[in-house]
Amino acid sequence: MPTLSPQVSFLLRGSGLLIGLLTIWWFALLNPMLYGLRVAASVFVGIEERSSGDWGVRVGLDATIPANDERPQSQTIGSIDFDIPRSDAIAFTFSVPVFWAMILAAPGPIRRRLRPLLLGTIVMASIEVLLLLVFVQVTARNVLAQTYGIESAAGAWGRRLCEYLVVNVLPYVTPVVVALCIDRQLSRAVTSQLRA
Repeated sequence: MPTLSPQVSFLLRGSGLLIGLLTIWWFALLNPMLYGLRVAASVFVGIEERSSGDWGVRVGLDATIPANDERPQSQTIGSIDFDIPRSDAIAFTFSVPVFWAMILAAPGPIRRRLRPLLLGTIVMASIEVLLLLVFVQVTARNVLAQTYGIESAAGAWGRRLCEYLVVNVLPYVTPVVVALCIDRQLSRAVTSQLRA
């Protein structure tokens, strides 16, 4: 019977772990992770959970809306309120189980992986809070620009790019980068295969 190459073994272990950990995340860990994310982000912005499960967010802003034909006097805006659907908030907890699967699939004894697993979990949770806060700030500025008609092409493009990166790119790239930075043995295994 032929033996599997280390790369195939890693991919099979990683795929199985990813399926299992995402299942555990969805059915058991999602609500506690959302709670922790909301509490951590509440230190920086006002967040309260609605009865629907959506989050009501209040972002403090110091913006002045210039006077125009519709508004004869300039207005000062102190905060922007909006809701984040629960489904959008869930996206900010997805990266942690992906990171776990990568670290646990790495070659070597499980005891050697516990320290990177713990350290990486803290780093990943912090990054997810940061990504949520960036998303909240971008969304608040989008609401401000659309509500008061103070849209510049460069500002709109920058906010769209930032929102795209925070929602569609970084949650998928970050677990890989953090795993490779924290687990040196995994990093060496990957880079040796890239050189071959």
